Amino acid sequence: MFRTIRDPQLLRIYIIPLLTVTTGSMTWAVSVLYALDLGATLLEVNLITTIQSTMSILLMVPFGLLSDRLGRRPMVLYSRSLIFLGILLRALAINPTHLLIAAFIGGFSGGGFFPVLISMVCDIVSRDDQQEAISTLFFFSSIGLVIGPILGSALLILPGITIRTLYQCVAISQVGVLLYLYTQIRETKAPIAQRTLLNRDAIVPLLSAPIFQGLLITAFLYFFSRSILNTYLPIYARLDLTLSDAEVASLATFRSLGIILIRFSSATFLTRIAQRPIFLLGITLGGVVSFLSPFVTTYLSLCGVMFLSGLSYGAISILGNVFVARSATAQNRGVATSLYNVASSTGNITKIVTTPLAESWGLLSVFILGGVSAIVALLPSLIRRYSPSS
Repeated sequence: MFRTIRDPQLLRIYIIPLLTVTTGSMTWAVSVLYALDLGATLLEVNLITTIQSTMSILLMVPFGLLSDRLGRRPMVLYSRSLIFLGILLRALAINPTHLLIAAFIGGFSGGGFFPVLISMVCDIVSRDDQQEAISTLFFFSSIGLVIGPILGSALLILPGITIRTLYQCVAISQVGVLLYLYTQIRETKAPIAQRTLLNRDAIVPLLSAPIFQGLLITAFLYFFSRSILNTYLPIYARLDLTLSDAEVASLATFRSLGIILIRFSSATFLTRIAQRPIFLLGITLGGVVSFLSPFVTTYLSLCGVMFLSGLSYGAISILGNVFVARSATAQNRGVATSLYNVASSTGNITKIVTTPLAESWGLLSVFILGGVSAIVALLPSLIRRYSPSS
């Protein structure tokens, strides 16, 4: 971390997730409440929260292709401009329809721009520095993830501040973010002579590589397991353990602490350790946490489970992208990172198929399914024995 932040170009990129996640996370925790305040039904709430993510999955790969063809900077500016329009519409919304339109506009941002940022830092650094650079990028994002909710909560305590006011503050802050991007961020990808959008010579070898195929399978299974834990653990905490809403909400803090710790470690002393064992350990830990969850019975033990979950997710989110970057080239890195994120996102939304299982067999059955999925996610690595070198 301390080596890469000395590079002014990298530091300017690291500041992007710090700014965007800090401002964005100020409203994430109250987005559903805001929709309800505007009179949204449960169906409308579900539509508002799924339209953007579904569109993002569909557009993520084309977005990655465009970043390989047109460059990274144009796609970052395009994405953030649409996100700004969506936030502005939310700040001015007077009914749920406006929130639906805002979600639809946000969906055209191409699944966010974090995969592009990963490609940008990998365009700049050497292969040996990719883990440190990606870890530092995620670490700056984690700082924003902590600062944003604190700022949002502090503002809501003040007299006269409402959720709408919070959205208005975020919309104003996005103007500053856009000015920063336009003035401080430069293109990192070298121009190419290829004029077509789809460069088959660069993409076909990527898709046919067993290493990359294994990474996609692993990402889908691991994030499916993680989404089960994130969805059903709060339900278990409230219904079975009868914890208060404040206690349930505080569990996310311990997960964030685990994420920050592993991301800081990955950007510093863990760069000297072989990455594949840490990757496999992170997946295994995710499975163990899911198996363990239905058997914990106290608030403190749940905090420990969430902390371990954060360690697991923090490791996989970094090393998975490191391995993808090393499996790709400058000509296909954007689409490679996008495909990996599509696999992860698809795993996240597939949790919906567990609803009948939970209703028929109880929460224990879905936690077991989550644990099994994480363990199965180890198989592509163990069977194919791929090992991205350090």
